[in-house]
Amino acid sequence: MMTYESMAYEIKPILDNSKYLYSFAYFHIRLLQGLYDNFLDIDCMEQIKELIDSDYFQDHYHLAILYDLYGISVYSMNRKTLKIQNEALQTALGYCITMETEDLRGLVLYHIIMNKKIARDFGPSLGYFEECENYLQKAGAYRRLIYSKLNKGNIYAELHLYNVAEQIFKSLENSQSQIDERDIIPQISECLSWYSLVQGKYQIALSYAKKSRKLGSNFPDIYLTLAYANYNLEDFNASRQSIKQFRETFSHDMRVVFINQFLVLLEKRMDQKPLPAPLIERLLNQLPDFRDVELEMILYPFLTAYYQSIEDYKNASMIQACWIQYLQFSQT
Repeated sequence: MMTYESMAYEIKPILDNSKYLYSFAYFHIRLLQGLYDNFLDIDCMEQIKELIDSDYFQDHYHLAILYDLYGISVYSMNRKTLKIQNEALQTALGYCITMETEDLRGLVLYHIIMNKKIARDFGPSLGYFEECENYLQKAGAYRRLIYSKLNKGNIYAELHLYNVAEQIFKSLENSQSQIDERDIIPQISECLSWYSLVQGKYQIALSYAKKSRKLGSNFPDIYLTLAYANYNLEDFNASRQSIKQFRETFSHDMRVVFINQFLVLLEKRMDQKPLPAPLIERLLNQLPDFRDVELEMILYPFLTAYYQSIEDYKNASMIQACWIQYLQFSQT
């Protein structure tokens, strides 16, 4: 039920007290240090591996914690690292099965799901959700249970099963009175706005995007929704205003620069000017580096419509082929 920040706050005084480090609790302090570093997003993979290799901990409970921590101790997109982490998490799950620990078992299952999500192994990850949520429910880990549902909705969306994703998020939206996590409530509206946008429900997308902003969302993609939805509703003034607010609000990190390139194309289209071919090519080449933005879902139809409008049917067909390939790849 606690946040990483509050847990780290409680652990730090123990780590700062040298009498624990130089005592029979040495190995337990090392384990606490690993947890603390993980909460602060500090890579602790090697130190946890050393603890496992020390063979000090023999009971299944501590071994489950160690292998679980080893499996999540660094965020990596590297396929080899993800495989090593998944094997560690599966080992942790094996130890959990031998014990009556609903909370730990639910947590390990949640981490397995996240590992597969990072690896974009979406189909198999769905098989773990029911068991994971069942154990989290039994343990009373309501906060973690909410995050599990958020991730399940996002995975269905990654598979472009937007109707299923919408049902999950609307269910969460209807239970907002039970949710006091400040970062969760805006996320629900963020996701519903995007799911509505890619399905062409532009008024609904605008409504959720505005609600998300009102709830304090600082997610740059919201302005992508606002600009593109208003463009399709032919409210060009509102679209331009959203683009202006986007540029005034965010610094130029990589994601913001990526999104801004599409907004430049959108402005050109509203001004009835030709779209710069080098910018289109650069944006298309960057798509694999920003998979989580899912810009493909609006960029491909946008470019197809543009090329058709100027009777460039060769490029229109090429973009449509890319869109079909993207949809097929995402659903495998």
